Amino acid sequence: MKSCMKSGPLVFGLILCASIVQFSHAQTTKTPGPLKEDYAYLTRMHVPDPVIRCVAAFDRWVAMTPKYDTFIVPDRRVLRAKVDNDTTIFSAVNPIPVDEVIAMRAFAKVRGKSQWTRVDSRCGVREGRVVGVSLTPNVRPQIVR
Repeated sequence: MKSCMKSGPLVFGLILCASIVQFSHAQTTKTPGPLKEDYAYLTRMHVPDPVIRCVAAFDRWVAMTPKYDTFIVPDRRVLRAKVDNDTTIFSAVNPIPVDEVIAMRAFAKVRGKSQWTRVDSRCGVREGRVVGVSLTPNVRPQIVR
């Protein structure tokens, strides 16, 4: 009986240590974040990471802006996004230093309306992080006959 009493705390301590290790390992395993899950299809399409980060930044920005409520970039536009490594500032209006500017055509829906608008989207990236976004309506000129 005495040996059982002496080994009881030892067994309890071992079980406690094992559960702490199990709990800490469960906390440190990486689960894919929403960005990885939502844009994994772009990675499978071999879209460059800066372009994927720009699409994600536009999605977040459009959700917060009062003008637009939805933003869509067709797959072919994402695949043909222009990456300009020679530009050192985002724009003349917003002179943020950047490493590259990514431009692509997209569509945005004006909040409260049902019509989609063609837009030119520009995204500035510095050291792998998106530092600036802009959407400019791209209106087709009307042909007068």
